[in-house]
Amino acid sequence: MRLMTLSKELTDRIQREVDRLEWSAVSFLQGLVRIPSVTGDEGAIQKYLAYCLQDLSLELDIWCPTRAEVEHHPAFSDDGLPLGDRPVIVGRWPGSDGGAPSLILNGHVDVVPPGDPAAWKNGGPWSGAKREGQVWGRGSCDMKGGLVAGITAVGALQRLGLRPRGAVTLQLVIGEETGGVGTLAAILRGYRADAAILLEPTSLAICPVGAGALGFRLRVSGRAAHGAMRREGVSAVEKFHTIFSALAALEQARHAGFHHPAFKEGELAAPLSIGRVQAGDWLSTVPDLLVAEGRYGVLPGESLAAARRQFEAAVQSVAQADPWLAEHRPSVEWIEGQFEPADTAVEAPVLAALSAAHAAVGAAAPTVRGVPYGSDLRLFTNHADMPAVLYGPGDAALAHAVDEHISSAEVMRAAKVLALTVADWCQAR
Repeated sequence: MRLMTLSKELTDRIQREVDRLEWSAVSFLQGLVRIPSVTGDEGAIQKYLAYCLQDLSLELDIWCPTRAEVEHHPAFSDDGLPLGDRPVIVGRWPGSDGGAPSLILNGHVDVVPPGDPAAWKNGGPWSGAKREGQVWGRGSCDMKGGLVAGITAVGALQRLGLRPRGAVTLQLVIGEETGGVGTLAAILRGYRADAAILLEPTSLAICPVGAGALGFRLRVSGRAAHGAMRREGVSAVEKFHTIFSALAALEQARHAGFHHPAFKEGELAAPLSIGRVQAGDWLSTVPDLLVAEGRYGVLPGESLAAARRQFEAAVQSVAQADPWLAEHRPSVEWIEGQFEPADTAVEAPVLAALSAAHAAVGAAAPTVRGVPYGSDLRLFTNHADMPAVLYGPGDAALAHAVDEHISSAEVMRAAKVLALTVADWCQAR
């Protein structure tokens, strides 16, 4: 394992300084959770974060990307949401030596909708309540806890009077949940570094590999009839069930031949999931249209085009074998998030630096693994030619779920690891 360049005395000082910031960091996280920031409505939280970052010695760049700036890029994912009034924040801590390694800490401020507020405990989805060492609410885990860890890490180093030789950049971005427009805008604005850490919830595992994901809309036609005369109609629901069974078999077949050192054998690395289904307009009418929307996983090493072709072929194979569907072909539309897979080599120096910092904090040896979801990781690895890794506090299984929460102790542990990584990698003294 790579050893850190920091002395034990400096390592201990940095960790103690992070400990001193625990109360303010947890309060900061609670405050962020209390600001709803569903994708497309990030203005309020970015205004608050811009105010908070004034306490740090950073060169702030705050701008609202426009569609014209990003839509020409092949990685642009059109989520249908307007741009022009949703700020991206980049805070740069300049290095004293242009030849030293630089680092980006990247995190998104947008969250998914909370669903039924009545289903949430501990005060609802925006409570930010702290109970038994956990902070509760939408976005606490995905990924405001990671944002707080990164900001706290930089704050601790500055409070100690340290100065990095290589530049440190904080990126607080929008639109990650539906395609990554904020990170893409930052890349197109010219922000680069020798490596990037994305502060996604990984339970403090080091995750340099990520599957991709494709959002899809599937339309299945039927023929309306009175529910009492069901056989006179053709139920779009029943036809969809046949297609769904074929897609489930496709998922199983794709994984049967998949092997990657970052994933366990048999792990569902690129899941297919139906997130929304709408059919019919009356309870006693055979539905003549079903619209299903979901996400289709893309295996590491697989192109988006190949994944789309395989999915579409599976749908049309079912249609060809069904007399009704052969005459009334289901359609597939690719929508919202179109995430390529990403893969940073395990030999990348930033992974060794992060592992050494993780070990120095005294936690268990870091796990290195892949993740089964799409993220902004691929924008750095595939479109900015930068080694990048996911690392942050929080259990991804709680992301997007009712009663999302995060351990405040894990947030602070992440802050220590990140502070040590920044100090080591960027040679802060």
